[in-house]
Amino acid sequence: MLLSSQAVGVGALGVVGAGSPSAAAGGVRALAAGGTCVDAALAAALIETVVLTPKCGLAGDLVALYVPGQGSPPEALVAVGPSPSGLGAALLERRALPFTGGLAVGVPGAPAGYAALASRGKLGLAAACAPAIELATCGFAWPEVCATLSREADVLLLEHQQPGIRLRPVHGPLEAGELVRLPGAARALAALAAEGASLFSGAVGDAFLDRVRRAGGVIERDDLAAATGQWSAPVTAVVAGGRLHATPYPTHGPALLDALARWEQAGLRGLPSAVRAAISHMRATGGDAPAGDGGTSVVAAVDASGGAVVVVHSLSFPQFGSGLVVEEYDLVCSNRAGRGFSSSPSSANFPHPGARPLTTLHAWMVAGPEPGRVRLGATPGGAQQVCWNAQTLAAMLAGGADLGEVVTSPRWHLDGDAVVAEVDAIVDLVDERTRPVPPLSERSAQLVVELAEPGGLSRIAADPRLGAAAIAR
Repeated sequence: MLLSSQAVGVGALGVVGAGSPSAAAGGVRALAAGGTCVDAALAAALIETVVLTPKCGLAGDLVALYVPGQGSPPEALVAVGPSPSGLGAALLERRALPFTGGLAVGVPGAPAGYAALASRGKLGLAAACAPAIELATCGFAWPEVCATLSREADVLLLEHQQPGIRLRPVHGPLEAGELVRLPGAARALAALAAEGASLFSGAVGDAFLDRVRRAGGVIERDDLAAATGQWSAPVTAVVAGGRLHATPYPTHGPALLDALARWEQAGLRGLPSAVRAAISHMRATGGDAPAGDGGTSVVAAVDASGGAVVVVHSLSFPQFGSGLVVEEYDLVCSNRAGRGFSSSPSSANFPHPGARPLTTLHAWMVAGPEPGRVRLGATPGGAQQVCWNAQTLAAMLAGGADLGEVVTSPRWHLDGDAVVAEVDAIVDLVDERTRPVPPLSERSAQLVVELAEPGGLSRIAADPRLGAAAIAR
């Protein structure tokens, strides 16, 4: 009970959650400066591109779900870069798409996504960039989660660049608590503040293209210009008395709704089987399902007027994306193309020119089943995002669970035919093969926000497993 209560922030003037305490605090400052939930989430997300560099960045991509106010219909944002125009031909020659390296680098969609978010706020993109620029310039303590990811990705980083870059010093992987300054990231963020969605049309794009081409990639200038942030209606379903919304294809939002619909049809039992079937169906109809975790983060915010937003931004998997770093800008290149597309020309997910890759990223919203209750959420976790989001939603739909209990409750994920479960979760899994792991060892980092009724209190809960924080204003 103590852990679940510590995971929750409650406030009348707004709440913010992020994968980093400094990012959440930056979002709260944006609210205090007169910003909306979007301004708060954007400021937090841009701070994360500095302090959580292995997980998200300006060369990555993002999705979001936004509700302007209580009772307003949600909007979905998808900013995932398209296929490089030459990637399909390159694959036909080599017959395989690598997970890392130059050919795996994705066209960055994040700048268009950040700019699209800024267009829904009040303070503007330059104001959102300012706190992140200050942290990159003055320095910050390397977080524990980043130290873990740095150790895990060390072989990858050393494969693709010489030791001595700021993100991989000569002395070894960056350690938890080590003072880190990223002046290149500060320059890139200053360029984002000035150029917005066109960030990669100038000097940052020149350096990016040079680095990718030297590593054997095929991204061209026109490919960079084709990245957009697209607002659209979310996919929607009614399950167990709640109205669910999720980000649309090419995200895994449709798979999440499919899993919960199957769970309801089975009498609110067998959630692992329902999730497995939904992911298999998406793989069959939409292409190969990406795997892995470690390269994604989530921010969320609610403002005093009842607006709410959840943003999922990512470099894909593994940690440090493709393994390529544009040293001039401390810019980690994603591997969304390598992890998202299929190598098979017959697949619907083959990288035809302009196609967007299938991505496990998604965000959700549920209205009900209790009258007036609206919640939004998301988690990082690669292929396990559907598992963890489905567990969260199932708990809320089945019994209106407390937010703190929702994010701290035992987790499980799928590993082939087996279910890997934190030990306390095993008793809840029926007729499933299970393999135990220690409590709180899953890499879930769920954020869930609950909108207030007018004049009431909003809530946010942050999963403590990877150091996420929830702060109320």
